[in-house]
Amino acid sequence: MNKTHPEIEVMPPGTLPPADTATHMISLLRAVYVNHGIANRVRDITRDIESGNLQTWLAKREGQLVATASLVHQPNGDVEIGRAVSLEKGNGKLLMLLASLAHLKNNSDAPIVAEVRAAEQFGGIPSGEATQHICFELLDLVPHALAPFFNHGGPVRNESFILARSDRQPGRTATEMVLSTLTNRDLRGRVQRVKLVQDEPFQIIVPDTNGSTLSEIWTAKDIQFKEGFTLFPIEVTDANLALVGTLLTNPRIVMCGIDHRQGENGKPIILFGTVGKDTKVAPSKITDALAPAVRRDLQILPISLPSLAIKISTRPAMV
Repeated sequence: MNKTHPEIEVMPPGTLPPADTATHMISLLRAVYVNHGIANRVRDITRDIESGNLQTWLAKREGQLVATASLVHQPNGDVEIGRAVSLEKGNGKLLMLLASLAHLKNNSDAPIVAEVRAAEQFGGIPSGEATQHICFELLDLVPHALAPFFNHGGPVRNESFILARSDRQPGRTATEMVLSTLTNRDLRGRVQRVKLVQDEPFQIIVPDTNGSTLSEIWTAKDIQFKEGFTLFPIEVTDANLALVGTLLTNPRIVMCGIDHRQGENGKPIILFGTVGKDTKVAPSKITDALAPAVRRDLQILPISLPSLAIKISTRPAMV
């Protein structure tokens, strides 16, 4: 072993007991993101590992854990590659590659999905370009949405992630995917009521005939000023078309793309979103490995969100 650059020891799934694997994975996520959404779900994560729904790779150097990445088997058959962080440059990328190879070998027919970090390098934190390289160049995942979904600490800021999957038609932009669902549709009429159905890790508001008006819930939930991201996933049914039109014309709400799944009525789901007035949103950088039209589209999707570059000094999140 080179004493100047000690070798990395990779621990594939099954190397450690499930409870230890869950604890180590969460510890690494906390070291990078401080308040990661799964940090308080040790028991749930342990059960997922025991059942085989979560496969986690770990890496350590000189006895210290330095990186992790996972495959998450979803109930609908998708396999998500993610939860990848590294305290040293390059190791998260290595584990993501190992996880990808394992998927291709054992689950080749299952679609791969990913929430791909799009943050630009800023304040000492490196960009998400390495993860984008793996997902878009090596795995050929197709982007279909982008938004500052997730809130991370140290200090608190929202970072944008690109939603992507392997079984979508390549070459189409997220905007084209959305517009194809609205061609020759009338967006006027009575606006559907809505309901808040989730608070964490971000707010989700959906159509509900027994809910509140959009203006009522906007005020009641203090959406304009509440720190963080609010998502509006709207299925493109006839009953929801006027709501879609209202969201499209609201200057505080942006169209983020299209969901990976169809809605309950078999129609596409358009994703809209907004952030509270004082929310800090890290700047994004999209890899030039994508087709130029797709890359340009991702760059302008969140253009009306208050993109506030923030100066921070924290441990880098390298992948």
